[in-house]
Amino acid sequence: MATWKKMIDDLAQPADGRVPPVFRPYHVAVALIMIGRQQPLGRYEMCQNMSIGEGSVRTLLKRLTEAGLITAEGRQGQRLTKKGKDLFDSLLRDIPIGLFLDLGDLTVYKYDYANLVRDRARKVMDGVRQRDEAIIQGGRDRAGATTLVMRDGMLVMPPDDFNILLSNEQETVLIMESLRPVDGDVVVIGSSDDANLAREVSMAAVMTLFEDE
Repeated sequence: MATWKKMIDDLAQPADGRVPPVFRPYHVAVALIMIGRQQPLGRYEMCQNMSIGEGSVRTLLKRLTEAGLITAEGRQGQRLTKKGKDLFDSLLRDIPIGLFLDLGDLTVYKYDYANLVRDRARKVMDGVRQRDEAIIQGGRDRAGATTLVMRDGMLVMPPDDFNILLSNEQETVLIMESLRPVDGDVVVIGSSDDANLAREVSMAAVMTLFEDE
């Protein structure tokens, strides 16, 4: 298992036998990446960019603070500590880029968030595990995920390795130019009519690629 995943999983566990927090590991990962890329990041901005409520965001930030991963920078917001930066860097080695992209009819919802995952093609069977995780976490008829694999210089959709350039040329070019995948990489696209949820279910689906290692 990736070291960052173990740490992030632990941060979402119930504290001292208490009721489990509303947020899940993928919320922790999304929050950590947002802080790392936009620091200092205020709680208001984080609430605006996550699907969980203000109370849950406050609890999440408290967990990150108690773990020594973030520190408050006056009223400006949260910044990563040295320990937090190390975790952030570890996460980004596996998931170096994530972007909102307009992918048209390649997906079924309004908003699309695409994460590039390095060297995980071997973990993708048919994309169903990632799609199901997005639906479970986002809600049926509210979210989904599309998984693509870079193989032999082509962006293909499992399980049939269909070259999506043949059906979605504009979207394929956008993905290739924006994310720059290489052979062995995976592109996981979370989709929803809620932009925040699209980003979160993309990360939820991504994290299935780091299970059972």
